[in-house]
Amino acid sequence: MHGLEQALLGVIAVHLVVLPWALGAMHPPAQFFSFGCSLLALLLALLPRRYTEEESGSSDFRLVMWPKLLRFPIFWLGLALLAYLAIGALNPAWRYQTDGKAWWMLRLEPVPGLPAGVDLPFAQWGPPRMLMLYASAWLTACALWTGFTRRRPVQLLVGIVAVNGLLVALLGLAQRLVGNDKVFWLLEFPGRMPYASFVYKNHGAAYLFLALAVTCGLAGWYYLRGQRRMEKSNPSGVLAFFATCIAVSILTSYARGATLTMLVFLLVCIGGFLLHQVRAPAEHRRPVVAFALLLVFGFFLKTGFEALRSGEAWDRIRAGLAREDASLESREWASEGTWKMFQNHTLFGTGTGGFRALFPEYLKQDPRLVKMGGQWHQAHNDVLQFFAEFGTVGMIPILLGLGWWLLRLARSYFWENAFSATTVLGLLLVAAYSWFDFPFQCPAILITWCALWPAVTLWTQYEEQGSR
Repeated sequence: MHGLEQALLGVIAVHLVVLPWALGAMHPPAQFFSFGCSLLALLLALLPRRYTEEESGSSDFRLVMWPKLLRFPIFWLGLALLAYLAIGALNPAWRYQTDGKAWWMLRLEPVPGLPAGVDLPFAQWGPPRMLMLYASAWLTACALWTGFTRRRPVQLLVGIVAVNGLLVALLGLAQRLVGNDKVFWLLEFPGRMPYASFVYKNHGAAYLFLALAVTCGLAGWYYLRGQRRMEKSNPSGVLAFFATCIAVSILTSYARGATLTMLVFLLVCIGGFLLHQVRAPAEHRRPVVAFALLLVFGFFLKTGFEALRSGEAWDRIRAGLAREDASLESREWASEGTWKMFQNHTLFGTGTGGFRALFPEYLKQDPRLVKMGGQWHQAHNDVLQFFAEFGTVGMIPILLGLGWWLLRLARSYFWENAFSATTVLGLLLVAAYSWFDFPFQCPAILITWCALWPAVTLWTQYEEQGSR
């Protein structure tokens, strides 16, 4: 790799590694650090590169990087989205007011015909703070796409994400084993239900699910490559064990939605593996090895579940599905209120940060939520919350961007690549999971999710080119 590409890999790797350990990057210092890393990464990606004969394998040449960025549709879509949100932030329709004891939103007269937003303090997750977080995710994706010119740095980056996820999972397992509810055994967050290095268990489990998808993808890719090359050994078994540890950690986080999403993911992966074994040529079939692996990892799963009192996790899942508690129903009620918010601001939305500021008015209209008490800082439905805050106009760049990633991957037949198929499945399941939770309100999950799209797309393209 070129020296600048190595430096870029280092910055992005440090960025993605620090995010989960910095309490999910839910606090301003970590968010400023994240923005600085993403900005530095893009600057490194745009620096022109002089390749020597030793580095290129042929002759000296100079590579200019900025044209690749300008040809990147996500760059323009993200720029349009941030500009749209910035206009709404500069054209507030509501302003935060407080007398020291209570707070309320003062209605203003915004410029008609333009997106309008809310004027919230930075500490209250106001528009400047949210714009910084979205810019971090956008800049990271642009830097990764522009600066990585071969599969090797992508392979190293996703490997780092997988190992980092394993370490976060092991921390969570250690906490469950000793019965400690404090983050790092030191930091206490009353009423927040922390897990591993995350303040909220659902965020911790959702991040671990991303790591699980990457780890399973790497395990499948190394396994199939080992078959093609007739290798005596490869890292697939170790990676499968890592995936087992992460899966046990997700279950013992007691995050019901993430656990159910994980079960769907694992069932699809196991089904795909069995289908491959059936359709594979006779010389590539290893039914005894596959059966032995299933037994070994099944034993580890059973042992882990027993040691970590997994019965409590299953009881919580059963109670939620049977609606023995109001958790699922209350989220449905909040989703109804969020849908009303979107209907009232269909075109331009309320502006970024608008849900936190304006939902109390909708909460008062629902006696069921009033009876439950408490505050709803998030809708527990990221899909509807994004629609309510961004409006129809603001969601267009997001949906176009997701469509572009899927089209680009489809053109490279990503389903024929074990890593690509598994990782894309995981990314889409996180998006589906966000219908009944709020994983994308955690910067560590949002930025990692956005970074994995260019990573898996580049991996798929480089694999396809190498196969020709």
